[in-house]
Amino acid sequence: MSARAFVSLTEADAARIIAGLDAADIYCHASPDGDTIGCAAALYYIMRANGADAEIKCCDPVPEYLLFLTDGVKIDDKPRRGVCKISVDVASASQLGAFAAGCDSFLMMIDHHERGEMFADGLVEGNAAACGEIVFRVAEILRDCHGYRIPVEAVDAIYAAISSDTGSFRFANTTSATHMTAARLHELGAHTVYIAHNLHAVKMKKQMLARRVGLEHMKFFCGGKLALTYASLDDMKNGGFGPSDFSEADEMRSIYGVYVGVALRETKAGEWRASTRANVDIDCAEVCAGFGGGGHRGAAGCSVFAADADEAASIIAEAFERAIYEYDGGGR
Repeated sequence: MSARAFVSLTEADAARIIAGLDAADIYCHASPDGDTIGCAAALYYIMRANGADAEIKCCDPVPEYLLFLTDGVKIDDKPRRGVCKISVDVASASQLGAFAAGCDSFLMMIDHHERGEMFADGLVEGNAAACGEIVFRVAEILRDCHGYRIPVEAVDAIYAAISSDTGSFRFANTTSATHMTAARLHELGAHTVYIAHNLHAVKMKKQMLARRVGLEHMKFFCGGKLALTYASLDDMKNGGFGPSDFSEADEMRSIYGVYVGVALRETKAGEWRASTRANVDIDCAEVCAGFGGGGHRGAAGCSVFAADADEAASIIAEAFERAIYEYDGGGR
């Protein structure tokens, strides 16, 4: 994957496109998180509140803990014909999952990942902490230049998107601009305490059971500086876990002395999805790009192909070994 070299749309362009749409399908990435769901919900609520038709599409189920953002809004995997397609928080076509084959028909992509592939005209800002920051600026232009109303449901969804991707403003991607955006959303009525509780304090029962599996499968590499865990297809099936239940990369990096935390989840026989998180200045996106993945410097993902968990773990550990060695000064 190549680094983002340009932004082909301005925020005003993006706002003008949305203001001119009678109908649109808004697409999330596979294995959806709070940023993609929050951004999609925000655009949905804004378009609906201002007389446009909108639906949200995702190839995977929305995690239970995020359902409070959509409040019963139907989200399905059935594209409509004759409507425009917009993606949010999708770095490359491959992240669309089952929708990837139709990527050349997208009208617009809104994204904030530092590495990825442009598959449509895009409003892409790699220095934004969350896609929600970009969507909020678009929403403000829609309000100020086109008279759009921003309903409180959209305000909540955008705040949740930002809070999700910044770890409740704890991650290194959080900037002063992020805090100023959060302040404006608070002034517009965002239910910040309620959102923070639901995103960061509430754990579903299956998530806790999946965490137990993760702890049982912990492995350490590079002198304990890389912590890794995994869930196989059998683990997922036996526990009744969905993709969002097993997300242990942050748990792994919370261990004292660990530079990088990794969670591997087998998505189909022989294919393992890796989520990586760094505590130090190691470029996870660069490592993941070697496997066709991408993301941010401190948080990225990719897929590796291996016969079993041990082989998948060895592949990922070997890929990070050089980065960890160089961070430590080449052994000095």
